[in-house]
Amino acid sequence: MSTVQAPRRTPARKSQTRRAGEWLLWSHLYMAAWFWGVVLVLAVGTSALLSNDRFDQSGTSTIAFGVQAGMWFSFAMAIALSLRQLEAHVAAGMTRRSFFRANVAVSSLMAVVYALVMVLLLWVESLVARAAGWEVRRVSQMMYDSVADLPGLFVVYLLVFLVGACAGLVVGMAYQRLGGVWGTVALLPAIPPVFFAVDILSEDGGGWLPDALDPNPVRMLLALVVAVGYVVVYRAQMRGVTV
Repeated sequence: MSTVQAPRRTPARKSQTRRAGEWLLWSHLYMAAWFWGVVLVLAVGTSALLSNDRFDQSGTSTIAFGVQAGMWFSFAMAIALSLRQLEAHVAAGMTRRSFFRANVAVSSLMAVVYALVMVLLLWVESLVARAAGWEVRRVSQMMYDSVADLPGLFVVYLLVFLVGACAGLVVGMAYQRLGGVWGTVALLPAIPPVFFAVDILSEDGGGWLPDALDPNPVRMLLALVVAVGYVVVYRAQMRGVTV
């Protein structure tokens, strides 16, 4: 008597975007772990050195200085990883479109991760500072009084890191298409929007915005527009790239 064998199930094949995204994500997370470890060590060391009256008088967060470092680190990682992976991605028979989608998705996710780490470190720092009798209130030109301020800071940091990462994608593709010299020249028009976005996200909106653009939601929307603009340019660059 013959038996009927059930058909073998073939494992679902990962999409090209997912395959590229997983590699990029783990690479970003690995480097981010090293980066935030260094930031934490420096922050603890600096706080120990400033644990006197000067720290109490300034009321400035030590962790907050990691924002600029985090933004430029994500900027640099976007350049390096996009350059490193693109040729291998295309050589493996995958499309530029999937690489574009993976890069944008991972850059956005890493901006969330960086922002979460920032607010978590700020919260821990505030607990330690208050237990020691210090008062940490000023965070990168923004005021931090309690846990209730953390969601707002999270959104601000999210936009800062997102703009930095998206700018890195544009510059990385400029190096890919134009070479070392002209890719470096491309930094000149690519960098000013980053400073613009960071400036308008400060407490006073840079001090030069008209009154109509003063509310926080409007400034956050402007920063998001900058990030979207970088993504649009990156997509246009990707269409004409040759590897």
